[in-house]
Amino acid sequence: MSKTKNISEQAYLHIRETLLNSDVYVGQKILHNELGYKLGISHTPLREAMFRLAAEGLLEHENYKGFSISAITLDEAREIYETREVIEPPMAEKAAGAMTPEKSAIFLKILEEYKRLLSDPYSRSRLLIDKKLHMEIAKLSGNKILVQTLNLICDKLIFKSLFEKISPERGQKIVEEHSKILMVLGKKDGKKAAELMKHHIREQKNYMIKNIKYTHSENILRPLAK
Repeated sequence: MSKTKNISEQAYLHIRETLLNSDVYVGQKILHNELGYKLGISHTPLREAMFRLAAEGLLEHENYKGFSISAITLDEAREIYETREVIEPPMAEKAAGAMTPEKSAIFLKILEEYKRLLSDPYSRSRLLIDKKLHMEIAKLSGNKILVQTLNLICDKLIFKSLFEKISPERGQKIVEEHSKILMVLGKKDGKKAAELMKHHIREQKNYMIKNIKYTHSENILRPLAK
């Protein structure tokens, strides 16, 4: 990789990680020049990184208006969860065969992180912890291409989700579903792990779609401010 390409790649990864862990949410304009100054990234790699994020569907770009984060659409949510339903159960099945007591301990620690946030309002932090658990399971499968794919679509969900609409009850259900998956992974039961992962993703998909439909209908019915 050339020095220029390496700088661009580093800028892209740095900006993506910063935005994921920032307080920039759906509907907000991203002041990218200010972001570049804060991160010490010059104009050219900054612009390349922002346009790459837009090409990946993580950001929205409009001429003369700049970059922002738009809410996830019904079609995007369906496609993301359909993709996850195809790739994650087989990865969970493979992960079961590679499980060790050390890995089980790491997974349980991540689950405890998630549980500690259950009493707080839903936040991007919780979405990132959820992603961390899924990514650790995926990495155990050994398929780097699928891991990269999952990483991108999980980030898209995190960037574009209206997480303030997610109910506390769903958070508790997620803990229960994750706990069951981890239990069978610990037993190296690949087929059961795949089955539970598929169920978990479908539950998440159904909840997300219901949530998007409700938000859409709420916006249509809400009277315009005078």
